[in-house]
Amino acid sequence: MAKNQTTAKEKKREFPDVYALVFLMCIAAMAATWIVPAGSFERVTEGTLTKVVAGSFQYIDRVPQTPWDMLQAIFQGCINSAGTIFMIMFCGAAVNMLDESKALTAAFSTMARKLQGKEAVAIGVIMFALGLGNAAGVFANIGTAIILIGVFMSRAMGGDAFLGFLIIYWGLQSGFSVGFANPSILGVAQTLAEVPIFSGMGPRVICCLLNITYLYVLTLFYFKAIKKDPTRSLNYEEGMKLSDYIGPTEGSADDTKMTKRQMITVAVFFLGVIFCVTFTILNSWPAKKIASFFIGLAVVTGILSGFSMNEIARKFVKGCQPMVYASFVTGLASAVAVILNNGKVIDTIVNFLSLPLAAMGSVLGAGFMVIINVLINVLVPSGSGQAAMVMPLMVPIADLVGITRQVAVQAFQFGDGLGNLITPLNGPMMGCLALVGVSFPKYIKWAFKFLVIQYLVAAVITMGLSAAGWVGF
Repeated sequence: MAKNQTTAKEKKREFPDVYALVFLMCIAAMAATWIVPAGSFERVTEGTLTKVVAGSFQYIDRVPQTPWDMLQAIFQGCINSAGTIFMIMFCGAAVNMLDESKALTAAFSTMARKLQGKEAVAIGVIMFALGLGNAAGVFANIGTAIILIGVFMSRAMGGDAFLGFLIIYWGLQSGFSVGFANPSILGVAQTLAEVPIFSGMGPRVICCLLNITYLYVLTLFYFKAIKKDPTRSLNYEEGMKLSDYIGPTEGSADDTKMTKRQMITVAVFFLGVIFCVTFTILNSWPAKKIASFFIGLAVVTGILSGFSMNEIARKFVKGCQPMVYASFVTGLASAVAVILNNGKVIDTIVNFLSLPLAAMGSVLGAGFMVIINVLINVLVPSGSGQAAMVMPLMVPIADLVGITRQVAVQAFQFGDGLGNLITPLNGPMMGCLALVGVSFPKYIKWAFKFLVIQYLVAAVITMGLSAAGWVGF
């Protein structure tokens, strides 16, 4: 009897699955369309950019969303995210094809032997390379494509799958969050604020390097914690054997030797990934082209591995199967914004959040701008989309309270970039978490205090820049 009561209590405390969590958020968004007044800003199109007109907000007739509307919004969210959904599946299929040949295991076992005692250096090189590259937005959609490679590498070093998430996803976001040369976000924000593009680079480079260093230190902190006590791994579940969630421990790296076929297969695969990254950088490849490339890479990998046509087909489908969960998380996460947008309440919420700024001084108002942009990022996860919506509102308020436009841009950038690590509506992050087998509640419970420190430091820095009257020209 007592055992049954304990089991009942454990079930009661159980966190909702990510699908249940996001579905509840969809219901909350639907309810908001019945409670929050509908409103709209006027918008003007200049070139390819559509921006709101400051001071043009007005209330309009309500468009409350019904349960049927909500279900259709979920479908539409998946349609909107189709490119990312299939990119995740096809990238997973390509990595699985390599794994089926045993070449990936052999390659990372070799790497593990060579890296013993040098793991911190290897992690640092990867995170700083990804962070500095993404400070200019060069890696774009490729993060989700390489997350599984990060998992294999992490396991080879004696870590868990979540460590792979930290190395790859946090590595990419560490630079993207405070990017000093990202044309699609910083460039758009500065254009709307009518300040020179990429001006004020000095303080941004410093902030970017500090942010990459901070997330790198946290990653090492996690790695050392699970090496000391494996049960602290976010992949750990009660009853698991160590080998179920942690890679080879120190001194126990597999001594598997790579065959010539495996060497060729691994070399071609990683040259293919480099080729894909290069074209993503040079030609701004969208998810559709990345996904298409990985279809071809999966087939080539299968041929080089000596698989028959039927084996390639079966292994391709097998590789897609575990990606389905992560893929549709991405689509479901975007449904909340669809519901709020269809219900015409996003503009009302943004307008409401911007009002308190007018009553604050330039220093406190600058710090509050960061917090406001973090909150708006939950509703508008697109960086360029958030810039187009927020900057036309923030600029006149900044002028009114004495905040320089350069500071207003930085407040937006901090709020938009750093907010990506905390919102469950960030489809790519949720997809990556699903790929490494860590629920959002478990992730946020571990990361929340570290991310709050990020936001507080960002707010203090922004307030300091405002107090100094930073114009950045």
